Amino acid sequence: MAERRVDPRMPCYLRGEIVLNNGIEVVPCEVHDISDKGMRLSGTDFSRIPDTFMLHVTRRKLSERVRVVRRSADSVGVVIA
Repeated sequence: MAERRVDPRMPCYLRGEIVLNNGIEVVPCEVHDISDKGMRLSGTDFSRIPDTFMLHVTRRKLSERVRVVRRSADSVGVVIA
């Protein structure tokens, strides 16, 4: 299958935090396959995660609103909104 992504992905394994309800709830996650426009998240139950949320990745000094573009049983693909 041909690669359809425009931006190259960098394999990584970083800790992230999904921030919900204006910071009242923080859900830990793992960040993989990061690019300039998005990344893949794993490590939590994504069935209760909304389509848009704030994502913090401390090691990358990243704090962005992201939007889910792909869901599977154990991960989501997000783009920076």
